[in-house]
Order: sequence, then C-alpha cells, then structure tokens
Amino acid sequence: MTSKTLSSWMLIAGPIVFFVVIMGIWGAVIGEGETAAEDVANIIENQTLSAILVMIGSIGFVSIFVGYALTAWYRADGSTTVGTLASVASLIFVGLAAISMGFTGAHFGVIGGGEENPVESAWIMAIIDNSFSAIFWFWALGNIILGAALFIEKKINNIASLLLIVWGVLVVLMHFTVEIEGIRPIGFIIFIGMMVVPIIYGAFNLKSES
Repeated sequence: MTSKTLSSWMLIAGPIVFFVVIMGIWGAVIGEGETAAEDVANIIENQTLSAILVMIGSIGFVSIFVGYALTAWYRADGSTTVGTLASVASLIFVGLAAISMGFTGAHFGVIGGGEENPVESAWIMAIIDNSFSAIFWFWALGNIILGAALFIEKKINNIASLLLIVWGVLVVLMHFTVEIEGIRPIGFIIFIGMMVVPIIYGAFNLKSES
C-alpha cells in the first residue's frame, strides 16, 4: 500500500465514519445537550456506548487530517513552489491531527470522571465545543494552501484542487459573519461541504498521476 492509496482511503472513509457515528448515532442515542453540563449528563447515562462511539468517531475525524497531511507531505519539497506550499499545508494538517487527538480523546476523561468531577467535566466539554471554530479556521487555511499547490502541480483533476480552495475560502468568510442573524443554516451547509470535499478529493487522488 502506498501513501497515496492510504491517504486517499483515509480521506474517503474518515468523514463518512465521523458523520455517521458522531452526527448520526451520537445525536440520536446519546443526544446533544443545550449546555456543557447537559452533555456531561448525557454521556454519564451512556458511558459504555459513549466510549465506543468516541473511539470510532475520533479515528474517523483524525483520519481526515492525517490523510491530508500524508498527501501534502508526499509533495513536500522546498525547492519548488508546489513543494513549499505542500510543506506548509502538511505542517498545518499534522498540527490539526494532534489537536484533534487531544480534544476527541478528552471525552474519555469525561466518560470516566464525569460523575466524580461534574464541574471539571463540564468545563472540558465547553472547551471542546468551543475549539471547533479554531480547528475549522486552520483547516480552511490548510485546504486553501494544499489546493493552491495541487492546482499549480496539475497532476490531479482541477475540480479537486478548486473544491479545496473554494470551500476553504467559504469557511474563512464564515468567520467574519458570526454576528449576522440567520447564518447558522448556511454555516451547517458549509460544514457538510467540509465533510464532502475530502471524500471527493480522496477519490480524485486515487486516480491521479502521482
């Protein structure tokens, strides 16, 4: 198995696993609380299932960034424009993978210690919930930089590279519209797009020249 094949399948499978497990099963079975304290209570009520879903969902979410990091690292070479851009993108995605491991893994502390330390667990959940804006900000920057590298390289279908750039720009713009009323439905559509884009890119990457 080559790094291209592995990264492509991680990009294809990662978003699907995350969306089905966390956005689907978690929301339907564990439930989303209106406050961090309610989230902790929901987790405590379903500790074993919560642990299983976090294990699977975290692998799916982190796989997205590892897949991007691998595909960028494969092209990393400081002697060319493509290589320089890919190097920067790979560092961004490695950082996002590490941060995502920390934030998703923090759920285990809540699962195991939520009953004994409800206040601290609520703080952890609040931090996790509020971390996604930062994650999506740097995810968007990574997409734009990697997309630019791929567009210049011309070894993958331009649809894939342009999707990375366009969706990255949309997420950046979303960070300037937080005070606009009624923007949440649009934000959710963009979020779904961020899950779909790596699947499309992964499929094109499997068929690319390099």
